[in-house]
Amino acid sequence: MDGLIPALMLLSAAPMLVFFMQLAANGFLKALKIKISNQLVVILCCAAGHAPIAAILWTVYLQKIASASELTLAALYCLIVYNALAYSYFHLFNMSETARRIRILYEIYSTGVLSASQIASSYNPSVMVKNRIERLVAMRQIKQSGNRYFLDQRLIFAVSSAVAGWGALLSIPYPAMRKSASNGKARLGQSLVKQDAKQDAA
Repeated sequence: MDGLIPALMLLSAAPMLVFFMQLAANGFLKALKIKISNQLVVILCCAAGHAPIAAILWTVYLQKIASASELTLAALYCLIVYNALAYSYFHLFNMSETARRIRILYEIYSTGVLSASQIASSYNPSVMVKNRIERLVAMRQIKQSGNRYFLDQRLIFAVSSAVAGWGALLSIPYPAMRKSASNGKARLGQSLVKQDAKQDAA
């Protein structure tokens, strides 16, 4: 068990490692004037983080394990924990980038006041779909040919499939749930516009 505690502490700090790698990557890309998706930068940093984490874990813990079977299980455990924490960091960052609640709050704070119609016009379904397509193209997850889109790299698709499968195990109808939520947001946007128009008229 020698080195186990330092190894666990290192794994728990994985999100901080990705964070500092992202800071360095953003500075490097800015200096070179290279523009790529912020989400893609995080994904690349998560992937690149395997190397330093593996090297340090090997030094402080894994090389001290004598049994081959125990070494395999320990390495697999470290791999799963690192990727789970890196995946959590990605979604924490992604929420700050794309979550409508956070953006609406920030925009209200920045401008001082926003009407319901102004909020609804910025977050109508067509705009949201357009923004998401642009992000997927920038992240090279889909590609455009004429007026059609096709899967390109399949990383996010694979993750989405895993999430949908997990939802199915939990009896959550993922596609139907998303469709229902989208329809609800569209109705909410229309309702906000009508409500704001009534207030203006009054």
